[in-house]
Amino acid sequence: MATCAVEVIGLQEDEESAQMIQDFNNEGYPRRREPSLYKNTGENARIVRVKVIAGIGLAKKDILGSSDPYVKVTLYDPMNGVLTSVQTKTIKKTLNPKWNEEILFRSL
Repeated sequence: MATCAVEVIGLQEDEESAQMIQDFNNEGYPRRREPSLYKNTGENARIVRVKVIAGIGLAKKDILGSSDPYVKVTLYDPMNGVLTSVQTKTIKKTLNPKWNEEILFRSL
């Protein structure tokens, strides 16, 4: 079974985010917790921060037994549907990619 470590965190959790990444690097899996997803910016907008950390044991997708994985993160509103999508960089020829990318979404 393939695993992808993705963390959705509020903007005030920088120290906790660093600890979560450290836990992932040391133990191979993230800690589970209930994060604060949104932070009000004072302008009736919210910011959602998503960290895409790594994939573990992804499926082989080519004849040579490797893959060129990426992650697509979509911000979805149940009332309005898809608001926006962002894709991470593609990491060539690996089944255990490490992205460590942070994506910020602003929503009203």
